[in-house]
Amino acid sequence: MKKARQPILYALCSIASFLLEYAVLFCLEYFFGSWLSEAPQKVIARAISSFFNFNMNNWLVFRGSETYWRKLVKYYCLVIPSMLISAGLLSLVAKWTRIDEITASYSRGKAAALHTLINAPVDVAMAVVNFLVQKYWVFTRKKKAEE
Repeated sequence: MKKARQPILYALCSIASFLLEYAVLFCLEYFFGSWLSEAPQKVIARAISSFFNFNMNNWLVFRGSETYWRKLVKYYCLVIPSMLISAGLLSLVAKWTRIDEITASYSRGKAAALHTLINAPVDVAMAVVNFLVQKYWVFTRKKKAEE
């Protein structure tokens, strides 16, 4: 069970970050949607949720031995390319599956549900890669010299 603790905590922190991001998106749309477009809303929500996710991973999941600021810089060196890769993969999957053509006549809710199903495999794959990179690079532990 001890080996499963870290991936389980990582998954729970990721879910909490996901929920926070969507709560922030909802609030931004609700309160500022008339003058703040969708792209800045997503950037603000992702910035808040990723900072929350970093701190939860740092505090609960990995506890690396480097300084907070060094881990934070390394984390964002992972997060930014990860977002771009994820967006690119999702775009390729959407193009390959022709999901936009298929859902063009669907209700907004049904189309969103199908898009979410298409996104799930990409998100899961990215989560596994991000877990490994965080474990072995972002939150590394210095090995003590044997005496």
